[in-house]
Amino acid sequence: MNTNRTFIRPALLTMALATLLPLFMAAPALAQTTGKIAGVVTDSESGTPLPGVNVFIEGTTQGTATNFDGQYTIIGVSPGTYNVVASFVGFAQKTVTGVAVNAGLTAELDIVLSEEVFEGEEVVIVASRPVVQKDLTATTAIVSGEDIRALPVENFADVIALQAGVVDGHFRGGRTGEVGYWIDGMPVTDVFDGSLGVSVENNMVEELQVVTGAFNAEFGQAMSGIVNIVTRDGQNKFSGGMRAFAGDYLSSNDNLFMNIDDISPTAVQNIEADLSGPIKRDRVFFNSSIRYFSNDGHLYGRRVFLPEDVGLDQTGRVALLNETGSGDSSFVALNPFEKTSGQAKVTWKFGNMKLSATGIASREEFKGGVGTQDATFLPDVRRDEQKDAFTGFLKLTHTISATTFYELGVTRTLSQFDSWMFEDPFDDRFLDNTYIEFTDGLITSNFRVGGTDNGRFSRETKTWLGKLDVTSQVNQRNQVKAGLEYRQHELDFLDQFTAVFPVGNEFERALVTNGAYNRKPTEFSAYIQDKIEFDGLIINAGLRFDYFDSDGPIFADETNPDFVFEERRQEFSDEEVFASASSKTQVSPRLGVSFPISETGVVHFSYGWFFQVPNFELLYRNPFFRLGTSGSGLIGLIGNADLEPQKTINGEIGLKQGLADGASVEITAFFRDINDLAGTATDPILIDGTSARFGKFVNSDFGFIRGMILRYNQQVTGNLSVTTDYTFQVAKGNASDPAAVFNAAQAKQEREQQIVPLDWDQTHTANVQIIYRDTNLNWGFGIISSFGSGLPFSPVQTTQQTGVILPTTIQLNSEEKPTTWDVDLTADKTFEINNATVQIFTKIDNLFDRKNEFGVFGDTGRATNSLQKRVDAASFQGNPAFLDRWYTRPDFFSEPRRVTVGVSYRF
Repeated sequence: MNTNRTFIRPALLTMALATLLPLFMAAPALAQTTGKIAGVVTDSESGTPLPGVNVFIEGTTQGTATNFDGQYTIIGVSPGTYNVVASFVGFAQKTVTGVAVNAGLTAELDIVLSEEVFEGEEVVIVASRPVVQKDLTATTAIVSGEDIRALPVENFADVIALQAGVVDGHFRGGRTGEVGYWIDGMPVTDVFDGSLGVSVENNMVEELQVVTGAFNAEFGQAMSGIVNIVTRDGQNKFSGGMRAFAGDYLSSNDNLFMNIDDISPTAVQNIEADLSGPIKRDRVFFNSSIRYFSNDGHLYGRRVFLPEDVGLDQTGRVALLNETGSGDSSFVALNPFEKTSGQAKVTWKFGNMKLSATGIASREEFKGGVGTQDATFLPDVRRDEQKDAFTGFLKLTHTISATTFYELGVTRTLSQFDSWMFEDPFDDRFLDNTYIEFTDGLITSNFRVGGTDNGRFSRETKTWLGKLDVTSQVNQRNQVKAGLEYRQHELDFLDQFTAVFPVGNEFERALVTNGAYNRKPTEFSAYIQDKIEFDGLIINAGLRFDYFDSDGPIFADETNPDFVFEERRQEFSDEEVFASASSKTQVSPRLGVSFPISETGVVHFSYGWFFQVPNFELLYRNPFFRLGTSGSGLIGLIGNADLEPQKTINGEIGLKQGLADGASVEITAFFRDINDLAGTATDPILIDGTSARFGKFVNSDFGFIRGMILRYNQQVTGNLSVTTDYTFQVAKGNASDPAAVFNAAQAKQEREQQIVPLDWDQTHTANVQIIYRDTNLNWGFGIISSFGSGLPFSPVQTTQQTGVILPTTIQLNSEEKPTTWDVDLTADKTFEINNATVQIFTKIDNLFDRKNEFGVFGDTGRATNSLQKRVDAASFQGNPAFLDRWYTRPDFFSEPRRVTVGVSYRF
């Protein structure tokens, strides 16, 4: 298929810069890779500002001198904790220790110098962390790597799930795939489905930022939020360690979870190691990490049936040949998971430049395809699935002067996913296609009892990215940042099927391709933003320009039967049948304001427009444009490479107030108006001269989200801290899934076109995090408690159950599932051995072994029973155990209690 490709021309770049440079319209300066330290140096006696004072970060080359008004600013500081030194002739040198710097934020540090009493006098004080970060103009959770490692979480994704406004993986009511993922200032989102392109392990994280408010103009192709990870650099001192743990599920719910009472101390395994230090002191550093993790899973089936238990009976019909099964009835894990990951980072500092090279790779192996419930007694039918990912960074930071630096980065990202039952498509174990998805409802209920899954799927996303960012502290009040970004993607997609059919007394196998494509979409963006700091008032302002070319075809005439019907299309050339999708552009203004109302109180406001190209999977769906044969009715669904960018308007207003004894409270109200979402909520396209219709993804869906967040932080004692948050949210729209309306029509289900709760509309969400650390006895614990009101579901009734004729309209998400509550715990004891530490720890997930119901039967709204079971029992002829098990759904419940014990060694 020949399609035209559109490339960025120099004129486009010139136009973009000419448009952006004069404009300074708004966005919070968050989620970058560096922060800054700023303040005023004064005389302790007179209180007057001291000009010419040298202020520098100990152990680095970063520093500056105060201006005439005693003011100083040190920009481009990596996240972490530092010692800041101020020295001036005639005054005692002062060192402030423990100055914490966060990415994208300002650490305010005013320094008071006293006259030197004796030569060489030095004063050392410890910095106190501000209760309220005054220059945060949008809701941002900042979690240090140290805090992540203290919480009972296995990876940073668990930390993200705990943040206010995040419900079931959805940020403030948005769909999946609307979050942008960044590592060290470089985007790593897999554009195919919007997921994280590569994993980063906890021991490599210096800082994690989760932005659920209006993020700044630097970040595009995201509508719901930004996750920014800053990784650690090596230091002059060697450090590292090893960590290992193992365990299993410990639960009394053996009536629900098969094989749960078979305890294996190595069912869950983890071993990881990291090492960092200097290659050449003060110049070249490295940081490396490797991890292996495996989990046999909590869902098990029994190998009662084998694929060949289905075949042709004496009458030539497909039937179950052995009602008792030919398997050995052994237990088989249905949801095992295995992951191997590694990361290495080398940093080279030379003069006023820093060059860093990072490589991150991961492999995940798991099961997929046929659902765990369907495969309960035929577990071998589930596919082997594997995801491989790699990201390589090369980033140069050049400090031109004390007030200006630029960052130039290049990234190569690859993400590949493969799924098949047998790797060889011509494997002799693939059985006749007529056996696929066979069930015998009267004998074995609805379980799969034979046949093979002959489908196979593979996709790969490759991205080259170049990015230039320039940051300048123009004056004491304005920090301006501008940048350009170019992305070249390549998507390879292959959906195939092994066709098995009889030829005489033998079976032949042929590989059939259902869909395949190679697309090379391009993106270009430019932005400018200004952070204005004026006597406590903070204004973040910015503007972003985005360009996108999908490199995809569309029908030249989507109503022409000669083009639409594949068998008639062959008479025409691709140039006649297809046209190229048009390129897309958009401009996004952002604004954030924060101003003090008291010494420790701040009011903030943010507002912005956010655009995102729909996940590329929707652009290229059904790449062969196969829509069945000439006929009538609804004959298929196609993607749309000409989809417009989706749009959301985000706004919030909030109050942050510091209280006594290190406590703080925050209240934020937010809204999101979402338009032009990809969907199918329009009438299908009627093909000229026929009664046949087909669906196409268009920008038809929309949503409205409103909510409020309450957050309370309390440092109870020097050893105990408590963080609580509560989110009230209403998330409504016309559809949760882009294909929802088409799927309902295809199933001949009438659906009311109305605003309904979205699938993730959880009204009440609350989290409590407790961390305790006894530094004298070297022990501590962490607790996470999460509560959620019930998610919505669509009730289902049948005529057999009610005895009356029911309306045909579907009552979408009109009922709620039960509430959920979960508690996780970690506890540890540390021993000091020479210059190293040994820690023994335990981690318990779902401490109270609660059976949270995340899935329910539509006729009862519970996971524990269904009215339909009584209907099925009236005609069921097989072993009642099969029927009972079909209505026992372990996949509807949360994981049972999981206990692991481990040890770590660090030096």
